Amino acid sequence: MTAAAAGPRARRVLEHAALVLLGIGGPLAYLLASPVYSSGDEAAHVDYALQVWHGRLPVFERGLELQNAVGFHPPVQWASHHPPLVYLLLAPVVGPLVDAGHVDGAGMAARGVMVALSVALLYAVRAIGTRMLPGVPGAGLASAVVVGLSALFVRLGGAVYTDIPAALLSALAFLALLRLALGDARRRDAVLFVAACAACGLTRFSLLPIAALLAVVLVVAGHLPGRLRPRAAWATALAAVAAVLATSGWFYLRNRALTGNLAGGHPEWAAENTRRVARPPLEVVTDPAFWSRMSEQMAIGTYPRLPDALAAPWPWWTLLLVVLPLVAGLALAVVRLVRGRDQRAVRALLLATVLAACAGIAAMQVLHHAGGGSAFARYFFAMVPFLAPFVALPLLWLRGAPLVLWGLVRVWLLGLELEVTLQRDLRGPQAELYPAGAWWAFGMTVAGLLLALGLVVARPRGRQGERPDQPRTVGTPAADDRPAGALAPS
Repeated sequence: MTAAAAGPRARRVLEHAALVLLGIGGPLAYLLASPVYSSGDEAAHVDYALQVWHGRLPVFERGLELQNAVGFHPPVQWASHHPPLVYLLLAPVVGPLVDAGHVDGAGMAARGVMVALSVALLYAVRAIGTRMLPGVPGAGLASAVVVGLSALFVRLGGAVYTDIPAALLSALAFLALLRLALGDARRRDAVLFVAACAACGLTRFSLLPIAALLAVVLVVAGHLPGRLRPRAAWATALAAVAAVLATSGWFYLRNRALTGNLAGGHPEWAAENTRRVARPPLEVVTDPAFWSRMSEQMAIGTYPRLPDALAAPWPWWTLLLVVLPLVAGLALAVVRLVRGRDQRAVRALLLATVLAACAGIAAMQVLHHAGGGSAFARYFFAMVPFLAPFVALPLLWLRGAPLVLWGLVRVWLLGLELEVTLQRDLRGPQAELYPAGAWWAFGMTVAGLLLALGLVVARPRGRQGERPDQPRTVGTPAADDRPAGALAPS
């Protein structure tokens, strides 16, 4: 084997190692540092999987079948309005362990499934970054680094929630849309689009508008100048709509029968048993405290070692680590779009899709909170796969020097967050912590970051429009044999 052939193969192996270390390290550290069932929702999600294992769907008023002796035990089954796909995945892990008397072990095993899905999410984000930013070497890996060091990626990946699966499925649907719209897809990408949209409907009610948006965009892309034929676009989009209705329509009708609304919410119970109150949507939109809380996923909390000026989660860390790179990345993307030549209209549509999806996610959360719902930062995590490439883009200047600084700051802050998590004083009896294991897992994150940074900094320059991180396929034209993409360097 020649050195030229060994180089790209070695880089691919190292890149896989970096992704796996980043995907496992942070979530596993949080898994070991946070007592199982210590959050308000985790027991409800594990209980849902247990009830599915026993052949039934949970009902809000009947409460939990799971009898966890530690942590938080919800008074009602407030996860019952969620569609069952995630819980079908967890049921074979949770059910046998609970039936054998290992209630805490069932929760930890369910967390392990979320860690595995976190790795899959980084792979999906890497693919999106590579497709959205053709001709930008390292864009895919840098996008995965941005997500892998997100504070909420770490927290949600090490706990039993539906946010990681929801982000993964919406990312897969968007990835399939990218491939189809740009015209270099195979039939399997149409199948992926249909399956991912159906899975979105079976995972969260809030993913239905996202799936609908992607289906509409696919049809529009089919009528723009490009490689996607209108007939294929219509067929795939209609198949996706039919798949959503066939797979999850019954569940939302069940929600309406039980609660009077398709989402399955219980606003009356929330108003009587929580401090949440309904507010006018305009008041929520203009409330700085709402946006400060919702922006915490990429920012940080308060740490003993940080001065007060640095410890504030808003606006300093969010501005420096997220907002400024994102604004710069979007501006660069627009410039590349204007200067590009290949499928300019399609690429403009895809960029607009990213902005529309994120605006829709924000609008849904505003309306949810205005109606008396919670304002949790994790509800914005669904934006991360869409925005990560644009946060990463300006960080790749100067052969990735800004990404090195950004990554080192982020991993330092994650280390501080892990320390505070281990020092939390939770009320009531709690499950065990595993500090030594948590710090070893954090070491995996550091190793994955350093490996990823090394690959980005030492990446081959490549020719215009070429993606050095992807091997050429025999029988297909090389990337530099085609016109440069609209988002590629001119």
